[in-house]
Amino acid sequence: MSKISFHVELDNRVKKDGTQNIQIRITQAKKMLRVSVGASVEKKYWNDEKKEVRKRHPHCPQINTSIKAKLLERETTYLKGQFGTKKVTASTLQKQLKKEIVGESFLEYSRTRASKIPNPSTKSTTIAILNKLEVYLKGKDLLFPEIDYDWIKDYERYLVKLGNVTNTVHNNLEILKACYNDAIRSGVFEPEKMSPWMRYKGKKAKTSRTRLTEAQISQLERLDLRPGTNKFHARNFFLFAFYMQGMRVSDVLQLRWSNIVNERLDYTAGKTQKSRSKKIIKRAGDILNLYRKPKQKPTDSIFPFLKDLKKSQFTPEAWRKKIEAATSVINIDLLSKTRF
Repeated sequence: MSKISFHVELDNRVKKDGTQNIQIRITQAKKMLRVSVGASVEKKYWNDEKKEVRKRHPHCPQINTSIKAKLLERETTYLKGQFGTKKVTASTLQKQLKKEIVGESFLEYSRTRASKIPNPSTKSTTIAILNKLEVYLKGKDLLFPEIDYDWIKDYERYLVKLGNVTNTVHNNLEILKACYNDAIRSGVFEPEKMSPWMRYKGKKAKTSRTRLTEAQISQLERLDLRPGTNKFHARNFFLFAFYMQGMRVSDVLQLRWSNIVNERLDYTAGKTQKSRSKKIIKRAGDILNLYRKPKQKPTDSIFPFLKDLKKSQFTPEAWRKKIEAATSVINIDLLSKTRF
């Protein structure tokens, strides 16, 4: 492995306040990486020969001590790596130093948070959004203090350029905002000023849902379908969900006979994990009667789309895919027979 060298220098870029960041340049095989030490001074206060802040600067002792400490720490880490089993590279040192000076990794925190989300669908969506963010970062990490108003707007423009519609952009940023705010609540990170998400106002387009009329529902009820076919089950499934105040497909798919208690439907909503109890109206009850069997068990599924499958037999991700596959079958059968 090629040797790594360390040098302290001023960033060429002059900030609005006239100061320039003090940074450590890490060089390996002619490749240079730079990391700020967390301080900046005007050029007149910088001694380029001694690589330190001049004594007339009011915070000279503190800044110079910090520079020396960071240099010593990196050099020690490098030397240990040379004699250990895990070799240290310039990129590794850059990431370590940046994290120590600037703060915790937003990306790492968000990944860990996503892995603990109980709802498979929400978990999958969050992971997909984080994957998209990683593509944008091009292999770089993202630390909490790096997320400011300008960064949010830049990422918003990137999402738009990808072709994402307004609500998709909004949902992506809402997930990132939730991760950021969760880190603040848990004490992992504390912004110096107010959260940049307080300033950001995302756009969300109004959506309109096409609802079936009473005449269309009646038409669906009267369809002459052969009992036992997928189309027959799909029609009954849709109507039951409709009669039960528009239950989510995933919730209806997972209903067992044990969820029927004293003419009420008691279940836990998958998306919110909240308990629900709904009165079973007559038309919904009539559909249930089509599926009752003399020797059925409380653990048996009401509708046959997930028949003989038990959630405990699958990982959360695998179970989510089973639900998605069943949903697809229902949609195909409904569309093939219910043109209004």
